[in-house]
Amino acid sequence: MDRNIENLEPKIVWGYFKELTLVPRPSKHEEKVREYLVNTAKKNNWDYSVTEVGNVIIRKSATDTSITRKKVVLQAHMDMVPSKTKESQHDFLKDPIDAYIDGEWVTANQTTLGADNGMGVAMALAVLQSDNIKHNDLEVFITTDEEAGMTGAFGVTGKELNGEILLNLDSEEDDEVCIGCAGGINTNISYPIQLTPIPSNYSTFKIELKDLFSGHSGVDIPLGRANAIKEIGNLLLQLNDKIDYNLVSISGGKLRNVIPSYCEAIIATDSNNFESIQNFIENYRQDITLEFSETDPNLKLEASTSSTEVSMLEHNCSIKFIYALASTFNGVWRMNNNLGIAETSSNIGVISTSKTAIEVITLQRSSMNAPKLKVAYSVASAFKQIGATIQHSGSYPGWQPNTQSPALAVVKDSYKKLFNEEIHVGATHGGLECGLIIDKYPAMDAVSIGATIRFPHSPNEKINIASVAKNWKFLTYLLEQL
Repeated sequence: MDRNIENLEPKIVWGYFKELTLVPRPSKHEEKVREYLVNTAKKNNWDYSVTEVGNVIIRKSATDTSITRKKVVLQAHMDMVPSKTKESQHDFLKDPIDAYIDGEWVTANQTTLGADNGMGVAMALAVLQSDNIKHNDLEVFITTDEEAGMTGAFGVTGKELNGEILLNLDSEEDDEVCIGCAGGINTNISYPIQLTPIPSNYSTFKIELKDLFSGHSGVDIPLGRANAIKEIGNLLLQLNDKIDYNLVSISGGKLRNVIPSYCEAIIATDSNNFESIQNFIENYRQDITLEFSETDPNLKLEASTSSTEVSMLEHNCSIKFIYALASTFNGVWRMNNNLGIAETSSNIGVISTSKTAIEVITLQRSSMNAPKLKVAYSVASAFKQIGATIQHSGSYPGWQPNTQSPALAVVKDSYKKLFNEEIHVGATHGGLECGLIIDKYPAMDAVSIGATIRFPHSPNEKINIASVAKNWKFLTYLLEQL
């Protein structure tokens, strides 16, 4: 593997990106990357400040005042999604990302790469270091905890920034300018459970669904990839028609905004049911492998005996939960046919079992508030009627597209002059921070650009090398034109 990504062009950008891969920065644990950003500012004598919630702002004075330009805020987020393969031993709290060149792409060894949004941060730092870009006063605004809660964006007060244009660097297509995004809301479930000893004539079995493709729960959800938690729920419901069993535990997923690639359920049943379970799993494996052959070609479904468990859910408690999980909506609720993207969706992101409860973490997205709440309450209702406690939290607004944006006009004109073709204008079903920032700065114009990234939020994440050079050329030219 060629790991010398710092030698790629433009070196000023890839150099910073390489440094970021060496700094642990999973969401909710941004201390080290924040220290890196502050130290980088100090080393270069850049004016900087750290806000109360942990956002970093670095300022650079105008480099050319011969013509009138707008004051620009370059915005990116410092954290990354910590997703890895089941086999990976990577520790996101202390290990560097093992990034390497793979043909036309840069990717990582069994983990997320962190190009989302490390490349945006690298671009912004490269602009600060460059001495040949003409621009007005510039602010680089790097937020904290975007992926797991939008904490940095929620913490914006409306007093930190002086810019007139927000240039977000968190998009993932080099031939597109994004002018809108979905809002989101968390719907978290806590289902109280009653445990009972496993009878002596019972055996326990582990059922695993693994090696699914995973992906971003917003951008990738229209692709129809299997959600491991939802599919285990479907399996358990059908198995319930074949044999009597009790659920011992269920676990899977890592983050609310990642399509889970792994889920396991442990069940307890009469030892004489072993052959029936094996036959059921084999038939089910054939069906689910065929169903997801295009989206999840590496899917594996396995069953094995398990011997360490001593208690199981009381039978009625177990069956109620299985029915609720199987009936919970997951996937695209409605498409936006004009833009060709999902308008509203829901993702079952994480499930875990303790001695007192089964916890389920889900995320609903929509570009509009009403359908966002509809799908959130639909998910909640499946569990509410079995006695679960529901918590809706972290609601944030979508970013409504403005096709008359003056900044958009400059983006379109600049792209045409540079590349002799029209830039695609669109919106994303992912969650950008623009909606929350503009809510506090309503006079600020906003657009979002970025290099081409594939499979963000998954261990398959990769960034196109040529698109980084293209995006750097576009960004630097755009700063001169705005």
